[in-house]
Parts: sequence; structure tokens; C-alpha cells
Amino acid sequence: MATPLYSSTAADSAADPFSKAGRGFTLALNSLMSGVESRFGIKPGGLVERKLGRIMEAVPAAAVEAWVASMNTLAADHPEWQSLVECLTVHETYFYREPELMEMTRRDILPHLEQIRQSGRRLRLWSAACSSGEEAYDLAFLTLKYLQSRQKAMWSEFGVRLTDGWSMSVLGTDISNQVLRTARDGVYSNIAMGSIRDMPPEWKEMLESVPPTDPRADRSEAFYAVRPWVRSYVNFSRFNLMDSRPPCEDIDLAFCRNVLIYFEDSVKRQVQTMLARAIAPGGVLVLGSAVRLLATEYFSSQFGAGGSWYIRNDVKVTA
Repeated sequence: MATPLYSSTAADSAADPFSKAGRGFTLALNSLMSGVESRFGIKPGGLVERKLGRIMEAVPAAAVEAWVASMNTLAADHPEWQSLVECLTVHETYFYREPELMEMTRRDILPHLEQIRQSGRRLRLWSAACSSGEEAYDLAFLTLKYLQSRQKAMWSEFGVRLTDGWSMSVLGTDISNQVLRTARDGVYSNIAMGSIRDMPPEWKEMLESVPPTDPRADRSEAFYAVRPWVRSYVNFSRFNLMDSRPPCEDIDLAFCRNVLIYFEDSVKRQVQTMLARAIAPGGVLVLGSAVRLLATEYFSSQFGAGGSWYIRNDVKVTA
């Protein structure tokens, strides 16, 4: 998911434009930040508030107050809130993030799911807060290669295809329409600290070299597209983690790694309860390494070389 923008220069912390503004301006900005938190779960923090303050200090205080009052009447899915969240967030991610977790998924989690889903022969995966899509494609590729190793998929001229009656799908969701456009395009570059910077050689099997879509692009920059045989298993849609109703049900594996660290504990628990509602009994939840499981009544904890993972129990979510 889009993650809050906390980085700053020393000058960001030194000058506080709020000190130059009137009380009405300050209250309006605080109200706006409360609106971000209540609608999206993200607690912006002082640095983001100062950034907004610098942007708006040239605007008459009365105009700022009127705009914030108007914003607070709008629902979270309104384009104005969407534009604001896009301005306040960054979307940094890459393929094969946390190699130990990828290996644990292959070694421990997928065998567990294969065993308990043997009768239905179906796997449904969800990358929640997927940002620009790398994690969703990681999950698809990893699962396809695992099932191939288990003779439940085979290589053909069109790539890895499932066999023996098995099916698999991956849903990637994020709150940002901007990153979802990138995810759906499935085209990434090798520039500097780009999406493919830590990919092992075998992972590049899912990519093919493509020409730049922008003729003005730097010719030293290479572009790669996710191959159709991987993309065919992946779909993307917009979803706000603050929604209590999940975008999918009967999920076998949900990753929600890169956003909950920015939420207060009460919001973390709310999101984890929503995830529990989405995951089928026996399914697995994977959180970020710095995030503690708070909805403990719905999961049992497992521990591996790549961290903790959580198996959904039979307790029904009623909240």
C-alpha cells in the first residue's frame, strides 16, 4: 500500500510554518490530518503536517479553513481525498523483497496450503496494500513454480500452466490509483534502486525485455514486463484497508506487510479483523516483521526462518 511520507531534510524540522499561521489555520490543518487518519488509517505525523503547512501558508487562512471544512464532508473515495493521499504518500517496493520470507513461503506456507486444499485444488491469494504490484506478481510466480515442483503444473511453450485440476488466482489491492496503473501495466525498470534490484537470476524468468513506452526515456534505462503467463493469474483493484468488508472471501494466503506499521494499534486490530473475515479456515496471514498480531482470537502463530505466519482458525468474525 502507499506508505506515509516521513523522510525530510533538516530544514523540514527546523521551520514550522504553523508558528506563522493563525489559530484557525492550525486547527484546520489538524482537522485535515484527523480526516486522513479516520478515512485511511494513516497517522501522518508532524513532518507531513509541516509539509502541508508550507504548501498552504501562501493561501489565505479563510480559504484553507473553508476547503478543509468542505473536505470533511466528503467520503474517503472522493477524488479530492484520493489526490491528497497521493501527495502525502510514497510507493517504494521491489520484487523478491525479504528473501527469507519468500523462501519460508515456498518451504513452509505453500506445502501447508497444498495439503489442506488438496480436495478443492484451488488457491486464492491476496496481496493487500500491494503498491505497484511487485508482491502480487511475486506470489503468483512463487506459487506457480512451487506447484510445478509438485507435478501440479507444467512448463509449456506459453509458460507454466496448472494441471491436475488445480486453479490459482492472486488479487492485488491498494488505495492508490496511481500505483495500481503501474501494477496493471506490469512494466518495471532497472533504474538505480528500481523494482528488480534484488531479483535472483531464477526470478527473472517471469520478465521479458520491452522497449520504453516513453520515447523520451533515458536509453541507458532498461524496461521489463511481467510475462503474460504470470499476469494471467493476477488482478488488481482499489481497496481501502479501513473498509470492514474485504474485497474477497475464502482467501488461502493474505500478505499485508508494508503498511500496518504506520497505523495505531486500534486501527491495526481493525484491519487484522477484516483480514480474518477474508481468510478461510486453515488459510494463512503474513504480516510485516515489525507488526504484532493483535487479532489473536482468529489465528494460531507459526514460526519459521523468515518470521511469523498465522493460520486462520474456525472462530467466526462477528465484529
